[in-house]
Amino acid sequence: MSSQRLRTDLTALLVLLLLILSGILSPTEAFSAFGQPVIIIIASIYVLGAALYETGVATIIANQILRFGNRGEAVLVLVIMLTAGLMTAVLGGLLVVALLMPAVLRIARQIGIAPSRLLLPLATMATVGNQLTLIGTPGNLVVSDILAASGYESLGLFSLTPYGLASVGVVGLWYLLFGRRVLRQVLPEEPPRPSLEEVEHSYKLENLLYRLRVRSGSDLIGARLEDTNLSIVFGLNLIAVRPHTGKLRPATPEWVLEQDDLLIVAGDYGRILQAANIHSLEVKGAVHLHDFNRLEQETLRLAEVIVPFRSLLVGQSLAKIDFRDHYGLNILAVHRQGKAIRKNLPDLVLAASDTLLVQGPLERIRAVGQDLNLVPMTDLAPQPGDLVTGKAGLTLVILGLMLILVVSGLVSLATAGVMAAVALVLTGCLSMERAYQSIDARLIVLVGGMLPLAVAMGKTGAAGIIAELILGFSQNVGPLGSLLILYLVTTIITQVISNSVVAALMMPIAINLAVAQGLPPQPFGIAIAFAVNAAYITPLTDGDNLLVREPGQYTMRDYLVNGLPIYIIQTGVLILMLALNYNLV
Repeated sequence: MSSQRLRTDLTALLVLLLLILSGILSPTEAFSAFGQPVIIIIASIYVLGAALYETGVATIIANQILRFGNRGEAVLVLVIMLTAGLMTAVLGGLLVVALLMPAVLRIARQIGIAPSRLLLPLATMATVGNQLTLIGTPGNLVVSDILAASGYESLGLFSLTPYGLASVGVVGLWYLLFGRRVLRQVLPEEPPRPSLEEVEHSYKLENLLYRLRVRSGSDLIGARLEDTNLSIVFGLNLIAVRPHTGKLRPATPEWVLEQDDLLIVAGDYGRILQAANIHSLEVKGAVHLHDFNRLEQETLRLAEVIVPFRSLLVGQSLAKIDFRDHYGLNILAVHRQGKAIRKNLPDLVLAASDTLLVQGPLERIRAVGQDLNLVPMTDLAPQPGDLVTGKAGLTLVILGLMLILVVSGLVSLATAGVMAAVALVLTGCLSMERAYQSIDARLIVLVGGMLPLAVAMGKTGAAGIIAELILGFSQNVGPLGSLLILYLVTTIITQVISNSVVAALMMPIAINLAVAQGLPPQPFGIAIAFAVNAAYITPLTDGDNLLVREPGQYTMRDYLVNGLPIYIIQTGVLILMLALNYNLV
């Protein structure tokens, strides 16, 4: 928690050192935890998640949600929850919420509903969806690793799936049938960043940008752009050019046109057709602002800049100050006193507080504001992970092969994870530097530091003593009662302590409790895995809940009113399934 004096990862290291200095564990026993397969698996999953993010795979999925924005709130909530649940089967819940939240906020603004109606279902499903596979959350991996280290059969990749599907169903039905009735309507004061669709509408750019291909018979082949009459005669603003075998680049005056060059121009559609007919150009269709901004992230970017009151540009036309050559930027449109201006821009005389929608190279946009005549206002460039790269398909193939290897039993999850991570780097889906950056070293230290405590609890008999206490309380309720008590105690602890730590603490107790009753430890391990993931009841330790708390303007009441009923129903379903599957009744 934020009130803790020591970070959890530092606390884990202190615990590890205390175990060594007290003689409970030898240095070899204590530090061996960092070589456990669970550490390798966690690191590999982080690398895989970064690749899915960087190549745009996750964004492809997130963008599909936008198609359901006008089909009603219930359909929208259902689609958001299903998407989050499926993605969290292989990605961490926090990453999934970070990926989907911008799309959800954009939809909420477009259809005029409060983000609070959508964000909490997203966060809850992201947390619960982590239980669909073993690799969904580190807590699952810790449970499986301790089972194996204790000499019992570990959990498989899909051991949790039936119970996870039931939990996902509980969350989905709750928000569709009851939860939406208690979610508050809290509208944000203003969006932190306008969507490209909003910008396009504000500047009336829906029918302004077009693609033109230079045909083989065009008289413009071999001509420099500044020598063509596209700007002077037809009033077209030449934005960018993409050679047949190259990348998109700014349309500089000295560029020599060749066959199959693709021009992106801004202008009246009728004038564009005239230019196309006269110069044998092929009109390839309109370019929406959202598509245009994705063409080449590092070459061309979009931004809004404002003309301040003391600017030397006030009272001067764009042609007179030679704006394009001076700043290296194209002006697509100007917003002035609530009106959009997009025609005859060279003759436009700038006024104070004019907002200019500009496009150009990244370094030029970063240089805006150096002469104090313009002030940067909004960066409309794609955010990290927004672009769908050519490596997206390859990333999916590598993920699929990894899952096939694990499910078929050909290799262990740790080996398959390392193979996938190496393949992603070798194929260029992710750089080595980005792979290192993606790994949360704090979590690695936290898990590696707390696993020796689990070993120490078993070695010293502490786990057995606690198990006996729980067993004493549950003598009259049988195996199912002891399982339920263990589950409830673990749930309470996980509201204030990280789930990976709680899993490491409670698993030795769970194993001893099962063995004392002559039962297999697997159902007790599964119960621990779900209990440590029940932090969604409050926003105290659940990162998914914390991420949506501010944009959704949620209070503790919002979390409890929805989280507690979901938890109670989920608990009943889970305990019943475990009782039937493992004959605990």
